[in-house]
Amino acid sequence: MLVVDSKTMKKIDQYAIDILKVPSICLVERAALAVIKNINLDVRNSFAIIVGVGNNGADGLAIGRNLLAMGKYVEIYIVGDLSKQSPEFKLNLESCRRLTDKIFEPESIEDLARMERNLEEVSTIIDAIFGTGLNRTVGGMHSYIISLINRTMKYTISVDIPSGLDGDRGKKWGEVVDCDLIVSMQIMKRGVYEKSHLRDKCIVEDIGIPQKAIRAML
Repeated sequence: MLVVDSKTMKKIDQYAIDILKVPSICLVERAALAVIKNINLDVRNSFAIIVGVGNNGADGLAIGRNLLAMGKYVEIYIVGDLSKQSPEFKLNLESCRRLTDKIFEPESIEDLARMERNLEEVSTIIDAIFGTGLNRTVGGMHSYIISLINRTMKYTISVDIPSGLDGDRGKKWGEVVDCDLIVSMQIMKRGVYEKSHLRDKCIVEDIGIPQKAIRAML
């Protein structure tokens, strides 16, 4: 099995986007559909999608948009500074806002208490807060929300990597989402592979990154 560290994966992504001209928004869409492919939609009808403001969050919003299009119940929680949102995040957020009014930006103790109550009512949580590039200790609101996700003990899917996990070594940057399933994009991430309990619940899905990009960077 091919395994990469976060720096190499970033180079592969950039080669595909910058040199091979694969539109980044297309990779986001393929990532979203890869996650949905691994959800049993016959039994899972209500979702809380918790997103950061980067491209991992963009994947989460694209998942939400597609689930809303299918008529599923979706709540979206944004964690982070929207002034730092990626272009792919912004585009998907604009679409989600036209499909639902259940988009929240928890900030206060009251917001968090309401979020915790709401998470108890859904069947599935999708974690799209941090991707493989995380290289700092998780604190503040991010840490609290990860611990909140874990307290609910709901079926949880992490997009690419559990939020709070180091993408290279598998160490914890503080709180880490205790997910039931990891859907990794294109290539297994070293931080997941290094921990057998994570590797065993990880599915790797092709999202259309050309093999030429992978070969060029390995």
